[in-house]
Amino acid sequence: MSQGTPIGSLGSNGNSMNQEDSRLVDSILDDLNSGGNQQQPQQQQQPQQQQQQMPMEGGPSQEQQREMLEQRQHEMMQQQMMQQQMMMQQQEMQSSPSESLLEKLQSEWKSILIVVVLSVLVNTGMADDIFKMGDNTYFLQDNGTLNIQAVIIKALFIGVAFFLINLGLSLSN
Repeated sequence: MSQGTPIGSLGSNGNSMNQEDSRLVDSILDDLNSGGNQQQPQQQQQPQQQQQQMPMEGGPSQEQQREMLEQRQHEMMQQQMMQQQMMMQQQEMQSSPSESLLEKLQSEWKSILIVVVLSVLVNTGMADDIFKMGDNTYFLQDNGTLNIQAVIIKALFIGVAFFLINLGLSLSN
């Protein structure tokens, strides 16, 4: 759905344009048409609508044509700059996650080690015995193993301990 003026209809309105202006118009139209399915910003649609609303009698003067061409050229430059900025941002976003798995492992080894050590400590029989002390059967199943409440408490303990250890490490650095 393009709102551009066909190239063939530009030279047929009876106005005499010099060769340079004609090439500029062709270049602008080619750039607009090569944009494909990209929507044009509202700023660029307005001059085209104004041009289509102008009466064909006598047409715009040379000065008006030149002003319109300069305005279009300026808008095209702005659009190209915006596209370049968007492409640069996309490239930056794509290059950021390119950190290899080995590099990520090297940068996060302390956190991984903390989680492993805490998980091993909490899943030992000694930690399970804490839940089996006394007459407390709230954390035990009928067969004597820990129930889901005990597992959730152990997981919360790992989370809190991990947070506190990381906080201590970050404060010491």
